[in-house]
Amino acid sequence: MAAPIFPCRRVALNEACEDPKALAMSWISKRESKDWALVSGVCLASDIHGWVAHSVLLRNRERGVMKSNSLDGEFIRLLSGTHHIATSFNRAGLCKGDTTAWMIDLSCNADEEMYVAHADKMGFKMLDHRPNLEIFNSQRMGIEGENDENGAIAHIHLADLR
Repeated sequence: MAAPIFPCRRVALNEACEDPKALAMSWISKRESKDWALVSGVCLASDIHGWVAHSVLLRNRERGVMKSNSLDGEFIRLLSGTHHIATSFNRAGLCKGDTTAWMIDLSCNADEEMYVAHADKMGFKMLDHRPNLEIFNSQRMGIEGENDENGAIAHIHLADLR
């Protein structure tokens, strides 16, 4: 049985990222709510990988143990498998030279029009890709060993153990 589609859409940036902080600030000012995240276009291994990170995010928020001050920051931290916020943004956040990103609706309530509206606001081009191992960069994410879904999921759970 296949996993439900994770609420994300891959986009091409209008040009290679030159200033990650400026791009992030632009995203934050234009996004509909704090439930929207913009992450690296190479940080999701599968829909299941996204759902596991989302589940841990909700659990951490409910328990009051988030290490980041924001939902998107915590999501990025979990994908990165670290408790260091700065390290997590270097792994799963946008970095200089990136050309793709994932727009993620952490509320899981967005329809396709909302994704298109966010992409249009930012000047992004919508892509048809779904999270998969062919575009996932396990080395950038700090994962040692094989590039597989199980390793990516285990990496999430390491974020709060280290």
